[in-house]
Amino acid sequence: MRITHKLIANTVIRNVNRNLWRMSQYQDMLSSGKAITRPSQDPVKITRIMGYNASLQQNEQYQRNIDAAKAWVETTEDALAGINDVLQRARELAVSGADGSKSSAARQAIAMEIDELIGVLIQMGNSSLGGRYLFAGHQTTTVPFTRDKSLLATEPTSVVYHGDTGALQWEIAPNVTIKGNIDGQSLFVDTGIFEHLDQLAAALNNDDIDAINTQLGNISASINAILDKRAALAAISNGLELSQKKTSLEKLNITALRSQLEDIDFAETFMYYSTMQTLYHASLAAGARIMVPSLIDFLR
Repeated sequence: MRITHKLIANTVIRNVNRNLWRMSQYQDMLSSGKAITRPSQDPVKITRIMGYNASLQQNEQYQRNIDAAKAWVETTEDALAGINDVLQRARELAVSGADGSKSSAARQAIAMEIDELIGVLIQMGNSSLGGRYLFAGHQTTTVPFTRDKSLLATEPTSVVYHGDTGALQWEIAPNVTIKGNIDGQSLFVDTGIFEHLDQLAAALNNDDIDAINTQLGNISASINAILDKRAALAAISNGLELSQKKTSLEKLNITALRSQLEDIDFAETFMYYSTMQTLYHASLAAGARIMVPSLIDFLR
């Protein structure tokens, strides 16, 4: 093989360009902080990184679902605590009204307070979170409870429920969903809370001690039903706490695995960059010395 100046020059230029390309790669890595800046550099790693990105996006969605469910459950628990306080007060008033020494006027005054407590319960039954009513089932944009005292002429209660028994569910993990709401039907209607209070007020106004005692027992049963609901919510809340911790740990693990593939070691990469920079400058200097001599230089 005949060695010519052109062949030497092309070889030098090719080697200089190769060193420049390698140095440029390390420059891109240092500026971006990523070991891979283009899919063509390592298709296998890019596939794995995309898989981790998809898992992180899914993880973030589950985290948002858990946060939404927790907010709903906690707000519901606050409402149930208030409902329990109202019923406790109603029971105290019923005990007082059942006292045979009470006058009719005193019982009527108690009946007026019971009537006010019904209004407070309606407000709590209409509790909302972010414009969505807690106890309306699927009808979260519909006010669940209204009151019409004229209904007492034909109905046992003056309060009407406008929601349904729909369950609100959140997916908090793959194929794992929870029900985080309590519908007004099971909470108020089936337990007869409003009915019992309306009937208690009527018994107080009528001086009917037997009826007062009957409603006293019904209110006690309603309080127990509320406590059962609160216990169920507490179990859901504890489960959400555990799911949130698990989701956070999974996020850390997936992020660490992605980082191992995607992120660079800055100290190591900078060392390689410095080495390639030195090689590049050395190849330029050597190339300049190699390419200068020619036949013209010896014919002077």
